[in-house]
Amino acid sequence: MSSIIENINASLQMVEHFYKHYNPSDADKILKFINIININIKHIKLALGGAISIGDKRHLAAVAGKMERYKLLISEMGKPITGTSLEEEKKNVEWRDLTTAFKSRVSTGIIINLGHKTLGTFFHDCFQIFSKKIKDIFSQYNHPLKLNFEFCAEFVKPVPNNDQDLVSREFTFLTKNFTILSCNLEEQNLKQLFNCNVVDYLMRRLLDFEEQESGWALSKIISLSVNANSATLIRASSYIELPNEIKSKQAVINVKNNDEACFGWALSSALFPLSKHSDRVSSYPYYAQILNFENITFPMTLEQIPKFEKQNPNLSLNIYGLIRKSVSNYITAPLYLTSDKKERHVNLLMIQDDYEIEGNVDRIVDDHRSDVAVKFHFCWIKDLSRLAHSQLTKNHKKLFICDRCLHYFNSETKLSKHEIDCKQMNKCRLNTPKPGTTVNFKDYQFKQTAPFIMYCDLECLVQEYQEDETRNTVKYKEHNVCSIAYYLHCTFDNSLSKLQIKRGEDCINWFTSELVKIAGNLQQYFDTPMPMKPLTDIEMLAYNAATHCHICESPILEGEVKVRDHSHFGTGNWRGAAHQKCNLQYKAPHMIPIFFHNFSGYDSHFIIKNIAQAIPGRVTLLPKNKERYISFTKYMKDTDIQFRFVDSYRFMNESLDKLSSYLKFDDFKILRSTLNHLSEEQLKLLIRKGVYPYEYMNEWAKFEETSLPAKEKFYSKLSQTDIPESEYMHAQNVWRKFNIQNLGQYSDLYLITDVLLLSDVFTNFREKCITTHKLEPAFFFTAPGYTWQCMLYYTKVKLDLLSDIDMILFMEKGIRGGITQCCTKYSKANNKYMENYDARKPSSHILYTDMVNLYGWAQSQCLPQNNFKWLSESKIKSLTTETIMKLPDDANEGLILEVDLTYPQHLHNRHKYIPFCVEHITYGPTREYTRPRPSGVLLANTQM
Repeated sequence: MSSIIENINASLQMVEHFYKHYNPSDADKILKFINIININIKHIKLALGGAISIGDKRHLAAVAGKMERYKLLISEMGKPITGTSLEEEKKNVEWRDLTTAFKSRVSTGIIINLGHKTLGTFFHDCFQIFSKKIKDIFSQYNHPLKLNFEFCAEFVKPVPNNDQDLVSREFTFLTKNFTILSCNLEEQNLKQLFNCNVVDYLMRRLLDFEEQESGWALSKIISLSVNANSATLIRASSYIELPNEIKSKQAVINVKNNDEACFGWALSSALFPLSKHSDRVSSYPYYAQILNFENITFPMTLEQIPKFEKQNPNLSLNIYGLIRKSVSNYITAPLYLTSDKKERHVNLLMIQDDYEIEGNVDRIVDDHRSDVAVKFHFCWIKDLSRLAHSQLTKNHKKLFICDRCLHYFNSETKLSKHEIDCKQMNKCRLNTPKPGTTVNFKDYQFKQTAPFIMYCDLECLVQEYQEDETRNTVKYKEHNVCSIAYYLHCTFDNSLSKLQIKRGEDCINWFTSELVKIAGNLQQYFDTPMPMKPLTDIEMLAYNAATHCHICESPILEGEVKVRDHSHFGTGNWRGAAHQKCNLQYKAPHMIPIFFHNFSGYDSHFIIKNIAQAIPGRVTLLPKNKERYISFTKYMKDTDIQFRFVDSYRFMNESLDKLSSYLKFDDFKILRSTLNHLSEEQLKLLIRKGVYPYEYMNEWAKFEETSLPAKEKFYSKLSQTDIPESEYMHAQNVWRKFNIQNLGQYSDLYLITDVLLLSDVFTNFREKCITTHKLEPAFFFTAPGYTWQCMLYYTKVKLDLLSDIDMILFMEKGIRGGITQCCTKYSKANNKYMENYDARKPSSHILYTDMVNLYGWAQSQCLPQNNFKWLSESKIKSLTTETIMKLPDDANEGLILEVDLTYPQHLHNRHKYIPFCVEHITYGPTREYTRPRPSGVLLANTQM
């Protein structure tokens, strides 16, 4: 099979070369190359039908798309150039069907770009074709479809150290899956789905890519592939008992149906409420006689709710679910919120027969848990206030609850006013702090240096993935951990620091057992603080003269007890005078941070299950999403020790290679002291990240090989890059200077070097942070969290948190900013002021303008802090444009206003590509957009 794929790849390169270097004298070769393409497409179809890996299937499918594209483009080259009428206008895009071998795949097609230069016009034409093709697909396969799209384009960037030459490369961008239930969607609704899930998503990805990928610029639009898969929907079916806690509230009517139409019976119970026998099907009219269920399939799915609302225009629905917070505590949260609430409105509860307690790590780490079928069931929420009351307040007075954000108000008038903004902006339940809650710096214990820190890394064998085609996720390679190393760094006694490494199939089990040993060994240092050394005469004078607490830095007032604070680790040295209360709270957390570089994106997946299940003690997660964790903490049973796994990349957003290049040789204190048996020449070889043949290392036997693999074995198929000659020479030098006997020794040295480099890099970072900001970064999860606490500590500010939901919505409406960019094609200047000016080409200029530190400038102005309150109607009416513009920027009180702006006509054309004061709205030619009038003015105290 590999030889077939190699031949197909070679044919593709030959076709690409012919197309890129075509000239009219080659016209007689066009039919020859079209024939080559047809033969290869047949070979691809045969290969896709064979027993090949999912990775090869994806590769061949991509090659087939490229072949179809070149077949179309080369065919166009062979056509004679003639005048065309308006009716014969040249097509800019064309659809081609592709063969697929994925079991769940219904159809695959590719929309090939023939003439579009801009993304907007390309996506517009793509939708025109897609809207027709999706109906054809539904006519052949009458079942809900799960769609994803793959956009392909060519990007260019200047060659390093040579701005005149460009390097080009194709990149693909895959969208997330979304579901279409039937072809009966109106054109406008289908277009909205396409714009939201394809156009908007891809535009964001392209913006992020051009921002982050160091100079790549869009050069050519190639294609948009469409993958249609069979959709498996979550359906609500037959009767399920309510949880006892929910049943006792008497807020939900649960009809005991014995069919799959619980949705219909729940609606019938809501529209024809009864006081007796409300749980009997026989008490209600047949749901299909009172509502339109045409083309609605049972059991009901959330995806069909918009269609049902459209068929029943006088009815609107909200759907809620339950989140299990503990064994007997559930809270209500929205699953679907209507976009247009009608006078006849129904709230339904979607319950299930199996609930996991929120935050239970066992569900997250169990790979097979998602395969368990969970049953769902609809009920009518008779009284939302009674259902959600206990999760909102302990007050027993009547509440007026917003059924979108689940916030409550004391009057129906306030609720009605709130619903105007909430309907436009909010699609979820919101939690707000209690009134009077403030934020200020309180964590003074983080001024201490962490006594123990661990730095870790692991390596994997990159093996062929044993695919399971019943799963939707496609995997390229399977990574199995083959070795792990850690460095335990003690900041007060270097004799307690140690480096350990383990290579073997049981290395993760070894690592977990090491954590158990470390927790037991280090517990004594937290349990038995070092006694204070007697103060010297100079220290005693300093203590007696001290007027401020060295911990909270506030004055020690008359009547307050002043005490001597000392370090509980190491020497027991006196640290300063302190308040008695501050001294008692100034204890080092019994938490040992464990840093991996890129822990969230890679390493966490290999260790969390073992850590959670193999070691007694609970685990808490700080997730970014279901697949990525910012951190998790393991509480070690029978000790007070907690191991917190943290990603150093969230503090230092660079590769380890680049970070280590910033340090001087003398800065690698840990590496030099740990490997002090090495010569200076050897150490200098290790102060840069090594080179490793990741994909070559695919079996245990490779560790026994006695020579460094050839340079081509370091090639990465995933990134399609080879290593530079200089890096391979470095690897050869390391092998020779360290007298390495086999690849196992080379792998161990590579891993040890990575761990020690991370230790030195992060230690250097910590020392600079502590010196500058006085806080220990090792106690935090991320750089943003650390800098936020540094701001609170430095400014001593006390900020009021907003508890008024309407104030929060008012603030959110005014948020502007983020990435703002015009995504345009690659441009190259050509004018008489340039050395390489070409007079034969049109003159063009590029102007680069930039204003640095926009966020920093804004954050150094007067900012709102506290005493937030609404202005009265009379004061709002007294405000004029003139009085607003005359308000001083540094006043003690500031106003947050919502206003209408007039955009001068003479600026429309000039600003059309990037207008100021943008709003996120959908606005088409068939309807006008009417913006709501400004709703209020917020007053707040400010301070520089």
